[in-house]
Amino acid sequence: MPVELRELVSQVPRGEDVRGGQQLFAHARAEGLTAGTTYHYRFRLPDGSTTPDATFRTAPVAGDRTPFTFTAFADQGVASDDGRGRVAPSDALTALVAKDAPAFHLLAGDICYADRAGRGERDDSFDPGLWTTYFAAIERSAATTPWMFATGNHDMEAVYDDGDSGHGYGGHAARLDLPRTGPSGCPSVYAFTHGCVGVVSVDANELSTEIRANTGYSRGAQVRWLSGTLATFRADPAVTFVVVFFHHCAYSTSDSHASDGGVRSALAPLFDRFSVDLAVQGHNHQYERTDPIRDGGPTREAPDRSTVRPATDGTTYLCVGSGGRRSNGWLDGGGDRHRGRTGEDREIRSRVTGKDGDRSETVAWSRARYAGYAYLRVEVRPEAPGRIATMRVRAITADGEEIDRVDLARPVPGLPAVSPVPAVPAVPPATPAVPAVPVGWTRTPTGLSVPTASSGSPPVRGR
Repeated sequence: MPVELRELVSQVPRGEDVRGGQQLFAHARAEGLTAGTTYHYRFRLPDGSTTPDATFRTAPVAGDRTPFTFTAFADQGVASDDGRGRVAPSDALTALVAKDAPAFHLLAGDICYADRAGRGERDDSFDPGLWTTYFAAIERSAATTPWMFATGNHDMEAVYDDGDSGHGYGGHAARLDLPRTGPSGCPSVYAFTHGCVGVVSVDANELSTEIRANTGYSRGAQVRWLSGTLATFRADPAVTFVVVFFHHCAYSTSDSHASDGGVRSALAPLFDRFSVDLAVQGHNHQYERTDPIRDGGPTREAPDRSTVRPATDGTTYLCVGSGGRRSNGWLDGGGDRHRGRTGEDREIRSRVTGKDGDRSETVAWSRARYAGYAYLRVEVRPEAPGRIATMRVRAITADGEEIDRVDLARPVPGLPAVSPVPAVPAVPPATPAVPAVPVGWTRTPTGLSVPTASSGSPPVRGR
C-alpha cells in the first residue's frame, strides 16, 4: 500500500519570537478488507528495514453475535519520570488496556496535553513534541487496538491555522485519521458500529458553556447530525446498545469542572429521546458513575453489581477522566464511595456552569465515586432476537482492582429475515489466538514475525 507522509509545522510563540517545529506523520489506507479477519502489517522504511510485525482485526459483520470487550478512559497525558522508577498511572492504564486486547478503546478527550492551558488560545507553553512521546507510549496497545479519540479542551490547539473553522483541530488532521462520518466541519464528530453496539463521538467543546473558545462553531449542525444518527441507530435492528462519548461532563460532582450546563442541555434530552444506554465523559480527573437518569433526575438507585435496564430506567453517565492526570476532589467533601468504601452519608452537592454563570444543585444521582486512576472495561454479550443482551461495565483501577460494576441489559429487537448467525460461546476468550505467520515470514525468538530475505516484498511508496 502507498504511504502518505503528512507534514505538520508548528509555529509556537515564545515572547516576541516564534519557534517553528516540523513533524511528519505516516498514514496508509487499507481497503477491500474482509470483516472479522485478522491482518498482519508492517512499514518498510527507505533503507529496506521494517518495523516489527503487528496485527489488527476488522470489525464483524452487522448482526454478528460474538461477545467482545471495549475499554475507555479520558484525560491521559504523557507520563513524566519521577526519578524513583515508579510506573506512572497513564502508562499503567495503557498496559492494562493492552492486556485486555479490546476490540476498540475510547478516549473521551484531553489526549496528550500538548496544549497545557486548555483554553483554546495561542499559548507559548504549547509543546507539539509531546505528541511524538504520546504515540510511542500508547503503541503497546494502539498498534493492535483502534484508539478512537474525542476532543477535549486541551485538544483545541490554536497554534494551527484551520482556515475558516477556527476550532484548532488542524494538527489532528495531520496526526489522526478519524472516521469521516460526522457533519462537515466537525472533524472529531463521528459514529461507527461494532457488532451490536453503535458508538458516537461528540465534540463537547462545541457545546460547552464553561470553556467557550469553540462554543457554537458548527451553528447547530452537530446537534442536528447527532439527533439523526441516534434515530438511525435506534431504527437499526442490528444495533442493540448505543454508547456516546465526549469530554465535558453533563453530570459530575467534582470540585474541578463539575457539570457543564451547555452540554447537559444539548445532550440529555436527546439521550432521553433515543434511549442512549451509556454516556462516557472526561474532563474531571476521577471516576464517577450516576444512577440511570431521565428528565434530569435518577429513576432508581443502582448500587454496585446491580442491573440497569436503559430502555425503561434511562441513561447511565460515567466520568472516567481518571486516565492519568492529577486527581481532583469532590464538591461536597464527602470523599469516595465505591466497593469496599461506603463513604459518608451526607448531602451531595454539584455545580452547573451555564451561560449566566454557575449555580449549585443538590443531587441524588451520584452513585459511585473514586478520586484515583481507573479505566472502563465493558464486556458486551449480544443475544438472539427476543432475548436479553448485556453490557457489563467494570471500573478497574491502575492497580488492576475492580471497584465498581453495573450491568446494562436490553431486549434485542427482531431482525429482518437473513441467513441465521451461528451460536457463539457465552464468554469471549481472555486472550485472542496468535494469528498464523504470513507466507514468506519467519517467527523470531521474541515472538515477532519478520519477512525473510527471499520474500521479495516491494518497498512502500511515499508521497
